[in-house]
Amino acid sequence: MNKEQVEKNKNLYSVYIVIGALYVLVKIGLVTAGYLHAGAILHGLIPAVITIVVALLAFRKSNSSVWNKIMPVLPVLIFVITPMYMYLKEKSEWLINGRLEVLIIYEIMAIVQLIIALKISK
Repeated sequence: MNKEQVEKNKNLYSVYIVIGALYVLVKIGLVTAGYLHAGAILHGLIPAVITIVVALLAFRKSNSSVWNKIMPVLPVLIFVITPMYMYLKEKSEWLINGRLEVLIIYEIMAIVQLIIALKISK
């Protein structure tokens, strides 16, 4: 891998990690604005910590590491689990009172993370 490609991947890892941090920061913002309850911060912390740790481990290891293979899987899990969890937690009110916006934001972040992880794994 040439120096330019290494630098590009370094930037992609950084963006992936920042998006991982946004999972919890978005929740903190929405709790502060009154859209969600304080317990929602913990639900944002879980994907944030997992995606950040895996990305850091993948960055420290070679491109053929198992961590690089896990990176695209995590956003897919977030994409699938988030709506199911919201529905199970809120039942018939799962898309009202600001929750639809949270779902849209999380799904967009997961899609962007997936695209970045796939670019890294090329």
